[in-house]
Amino acid sequence: MRSKCNRIVLMLIAVVAWSTATSGTAQLWKQFVPSARVEADPGTEYRLTQEDGPWLVMAATFSGADGKEQAHELVLEFRQKHNLPAYIHEMTFDYSKETPGRGLDQYGGPVRRRYQHDGVQEFAVLVGEFPSIDDPEAQQLLRRVKHLEPDALDPERHKKSAQTLAQLRQIQSAMMEKLGKEQKRGPMGQAFLARNPLLPREYFVPKGVDPFVAKINKGVEHSLLDCPGRYTVQVATFRGSTVLQTSGQTDEPDGFELPWKKRGQNPLVEAAENAHLLTEELRAHGWDAYEFHDRTESTVTIGSFDQVGQRTPDGRVTPAPKVQKILETFGATYDTPADPLSGIGNDRDTQRRVDEREQQFAQTFASQVGQVTPGMHPKHVKIIKGRRVERIIPIDITPHAIEVPRRSVSGDYARQ
Repeated sequence: MRSKCNRIVLMLIAVVAWSTATSGTAQLWKQFVPSARVEADPGTEYRLTQEDGPWLVMAATFSGADGKEQAHELVLEFRQKHNLPAYIHEMTFDYSKETPGRGLDQYGGPVRRRYQHDGVQEFAVLVGEFPSIDDPEAQQLLRRVKHLEPDALDPERHKKSAQTLAQLRQIQSAMMEKLGKEQKRGPMGQAFLARNPLLPREYFVPKGVDPFVAKINKGVEHSLLDCPGRYTVQVATFRGSTVLQTSGQTDEPDGFELPWKKRGQNPLVEAAENAHLLTEELRAHGWDAYEFHDRTESTVTIGSFDQVGQRTPDGRVTPAPKVQKILETFGATYDTPADPLSGIGNDRDTQRRVDEREQQFAQTFASQVGQVTPGMHPKHVKIIKGRRVERIIPIDITPHAIEVPRRSVSGDYARQ
């Protein structure tokens, strides 16, 4: 049973570590990829996609015959002059249908009104890529955009500006100048943070865990649900071969026990035990570790952060120092000690077991994904009882930042 569970854990680390690094969580690290300059090709339209954002600064909107051209010009200026990712999003508003007006007609029915134009086509320019609306980098860019004076919006550059309400802002600016008052904002002074309109509404609903998963984690001393920060770094993932089924039941049935309180019935038990033992061992060595259990897997994370990145003087976004330390200590891409916690227990028998684990890992990884890169240095943690190494627990190949799950009333409402 134990050897079978060991093989499951090894396969989990090979598959899950690879998949999570390329899934939705990777979007959180999207900004950490070094990039000296954003692309700025005049022949590319840079239309907004679902991969952009999810939060951006709505800088300006354009309409009319020259709207698309002037929006493209502003996008290129953001990219070329300010090295900021900017996109165009086309929107069409249909006004062809009749709408009720005020009052009643001669027959006592509601007055029917129609707009003078059947529809309006607008082009929005959005800037930046941020994970949340309250991201400090997003707020900083918003303030910057509001005070910019881009050449693309210079009134003397075009015979007629296609920017929405541009004439009204020009009149306002002239009045402020006539009154001797300083104009504190530029032509994009009404900019605001907006979510990517191409993403579904459900994407922005708080991701609260469901009641049964919350109940599974109830009573766990170092539960991830109690982590005070917004982000944490996931360092280990353990998955069973089956899914815990509940038929939608939220209350524990008679005789029900939490999955890690029974042994030998389900690989999820071994997964939960590994997560719990690893959390305790990490904390014993001074790491702020948390564990989390759901229907299919158990995970271990380290740290509690409100921000996971910082901007360098050259404009790149890199992991914060404390996050970087976790990545370097536990990531397989770094040439750091294979056992990050200690060197104890490195007797001949333990080293043999470690070598066997690494060989099994390489074989499993090769069969599922491909050959292990020579520069990879998989990490593990030894669980020692007395003088004996009781268990060797593998660490994920690529630790990565995730949002901390919450017990969310709004999340429960959205699921209903």
